[in-house]
Formats: sequence, C-alpha cells, structure tokens
Amino acid sequence: MSTLRSLLIELGESASSGALHVRGRPGGVIYLVAGRITYAETPACPGIGERLVASGRVAAQAWSRVVAEGRATGRVGRLLVREGLIGQHELAMRVTTAICDATHELLWAADAPVSFVPGERDWLGFFDAQRVRLVAARSLQDGPR
Repeated sequence: MSTLRSLLIELGESASSGALHVRGRPGGVIYLVAGRITYAETPACPGIGERLVASGRVAAQAWSRVVAEGRATGRVGRLLVREGLIGQHELAMRVTTAICDATHELLWAADAPVSFVPGERDWLGFFDAQRVRLVAARSLQDGPR
C-alpha cells in the first residue's frame, strides 16, 4: 500500500485526474486535475463554504442556493463568480488557502489508508483543467522561485 505522500507525488508526476480519498483520522479528499491539486477537504479544518460564510464575504442563504444549484455539476465556484458574490481572484486566493490547510492536515496522517478514484471531480469546480495547465505553464516560464 502506498503512503499518501508517495501516492500524491506519483499522481502529480503522471498528470492524473481524480480524487485521492484518505481514510482514518481526520480523513478527507484531495482532488486533482492533470496532476495538480484543484481542491482538498477534511473535517479537520473549515472548507471554502465555512470560510466564506463565517467571514461574512458570502451570505449563508446565497451560499446554500449556489451549492444547491451547482454541487451536482461541479459548478459552485463558477456560480459564485458569475452571480457577483465574489471576484474570481479573491475566490482563487481563498480556495488556495483552503487547499493548503486541508492538505497540510491530511499529510500529518502520512500512513493513513488511501485510495484513488480516477476521474472523480470536486464539487466546487473552480480550478478546471485549462486553468491548471495555464498556471503550470506560467510557473515553468517563470522558473524556480
């Protein structure tokens, strides 16, 4: 059985798309598109919805409505931006923070059982494959930091 860390590296290097499910405590999911993390969630830290509502950035009713409309089709992030509830760049920064926090928590459970489900997409749907490729291309052009 692969460890979370080694499997995550392998999935990144092979440009895999899908969901890496982490069982045990705290448990959670890391979603990837083209080998890049597009979202991560764990009960150990607040997700993007909790963060947006708790900060007052998005009203609870608006969040609930957008989730009800877009969750099944993975369009929650796009709906938030389209409806003017939050700007694209601000949402990107907030999602990135949520990803970092969740991934950090999950990596503490380095020996937790993991499984990968190819093709499974996140419900937020904010970082699509095209955007991930553009970010990766810019990073390569910019060189190491």
